Amino acid sequence: MSAEPDPARRSHESWRAILDATFELLEEGGYESVTMGAIASRAGVGRQTLYRWWPSKAAVVFEVFLAKTNIGSFRAGGEDFPTQLRAFAHGFRALYVDGPAGTRLRELIGAAQTDPDLARAMAEQWFEPRRAPVRQALLEAQKAGVIRADIDADTALDLVFAPLHYRLLVSGSPVDSKYVDAVVDLGLAALTPADAQA
Repeated sequence: MSAEPDPARRSHESWRAILDATFELLEEGGYESVTMGAIASRAGVGRQTLYRWWPSKAAVVFEVFLAKTNIGSFRAGGEDFPTQLRAFAHGFRALYVDGPAGTRLRELIGAAQTDPDLARAMAEQWFEPRRAPVRQALLEAQKAGVIRADIDADTALDLVFAPLHYRLLVSGSPVDSKYVDAVVDLGLAALTPADAQA
């Protein structure tokens, strides 16, 4: 008698098939073309399997995004904070504007406005893991006197990255290298202690 299939292995194979199917559908028609029914059909699983693991289409797409997207973390040490901050801001532009994952990410940010579960997942699994090392580097720069100590770290980060998000998601104006440098320059001018600017 043949052994019974391993449930854990079968579940993993179904999970992988679902992620692969979702990625294929995204590449073929974009976020709007993806439905739970299309994912189930492409992956060869029942809809109940999808809803057992994910509450919505957006949740499946976000997991695919995390699985398929690789972006380097903020580089700690070896360079001064202003140089690191500029490099990270240009990395933001490269991901959102130049990279193939940028369109998917923008779609997910839009979907998160009406999907609290997706919004929470993105905050916890995407934004905070990337924001945390930048925040830590800024706190260290504050201790070193490179950045004003009287400014809240998260407010300081918002000063640089909120304008980039605004152009990307609201105004539609270009987020090019020149704009990124201008925003970083203005941010650093506001964040640098007066005696250090002399």
